[in-house]
Amino acid sequence: MSPLQEGLVWTMVLASIDDRRLGRAEIRAMREMVGHLPVFAGMDPKALPATAEACAGTLAGENGVDAAARRIKRVVPRRMGETAYLLASDVMASDGRIGADDVAVLDLLAEIFGLDSLTCAALETAARARFAKP
Repeated sequence: MSPLQEGLVWTMVLASIDDRRLGRAEIRAMREMVGHLPVFAGMDPKALPATAEACAGTLAGENGVDAAARRIKRVVPRRMGETAYLLASDVMASDGRIGADDVAVLDLLAEIFGLDSLTCAALETAARARFAKP
């Protein structure tokens, strides 16, 4: 797994912290993204659980969100910010909603990657549309 891929997995796990656990829909969304998106080409999907657990362990620690954000900022280049933000939005939308608690995480990611509000709104809308239920 490349540092970029690890950082993107950490981004997805950070996106799931609103309820302090990874739900089935979120895990399924992460597995599907890791298995199919070009940015994860060459990554062994079996590495996903250990990487997610490492991030969850960091998040559970003191100043966990800040520590995870610093790591993400260090390994995910700004040019991949839209991708990271969309992955986070997809994980959030996978359980059928992007809630108020999720907004703080999205704001943090927008700040890390220097994303403007229109770009963020478009990415969030795309995520909601992808996971809309009839």
